[in-house]
Amino acid sequence: MKKTVAIVVGAVILVVLLVFSMTYSISFNEVGIRTRFGKIDETSIVREPGLHFRLPFFADSVDTFDTRVQLLESPLDNLQTKDGQQIVVKAFMLWKIDTEGNGPLAFYQSYPSIREANQILSTQFRDAVSTLSQYDFEELIGVENILDEAEQSILDRMDSVTNEGIKPLYTGVSRIILKEKTSQAVISRMKARRDTLAENERAKGVAEAQRITSQAQTTADKILAFASQRAQEIRARGEEQAAAYLQQMSQDENLAIFLIWLDALEQALAQNTTVILETDFAPWHLMNMDSPGEGSMIPQPDKKIESPDSP
Repeated sequence: MKKTVAIVVGAVILVVLLVFSMTYSISFNEVGIRTRFGKIDETSIVREPGLHFRLPFFADSVDTFDTRVQLLESPLDNLQTKDGQQIVVKAFMLWKIDTEGNGPLAFYQSYPSIREANQILSTQFRDAVSTLSQYDFEELIGVENILDEAEQSILDRMDSVTNEGIKPLYTGVSRIILKEKTSQAVISRMKARRDTLAENERAKGVAEAQRITSQAQTTADKILAFASQRAQEIRARGEEQAAAYLQQMSQDENLAIFLIWLDALEQALAQNTTVILETDFAPWHLMNMDSPGEGSMIPQPDKKIESPDSP
């Protein structure tokens, strides 16, 4: 009985080992390379995630590689720019395994693993970063910098690794540091350049302000000239109407004077006004009901009051 149990347990273990040796799984973020008796070809690439079957034991072996984006950073390197400035640069690159075509196969033949690939690529990437020495310092960090172009030049230098199943995605410069002995000189030069740019902009602003002021003055002069001409026309028309009115008023002098008094009184009392005056003077005598009148019954000021200059 014990011998039978032992045989059954052994058979189960053998079946489990056989099934285990005949299956493998590929994750959604992986690609596999299956070698058969140590040989590979285009059919060795396994891209579909899930459970797969293979020949048992050592007939087939499968290596999987992560297809997610990898980050490679360069150490701080000393470089000399085209204009002779000493700088310290740190850069990075985003890359992944090229899953298109025979990319996974080329990667498998070039690198044992992702970790070793990063180590090998590090040397090539540092060499690519040295292309920054072809640019002036202000082209890298100035107001009108062309850092994007410089980063693209680094990426272009890394195109050679595409034949090894690696797909460079993006390169960037994360740090640019000036050495202490050159920092002050560069800062002074940049300040002088900023001062020049500021002075140019200030001069442009003054010139524009003068242009606007001159244009506004010209427009104002035109408006004033037109208004003056219009005022003269209105004045001439008013004088014509006044002449006709005066001609009519000359026919009854007392009535004309009376109307002028009324107009003056109306204007003086147009608002809330408190006036303390004697009513012996024109036109205030009109408010005195006892003011003497002439034959025309028009009230007249008191003629007894003489001016201060009278003897």
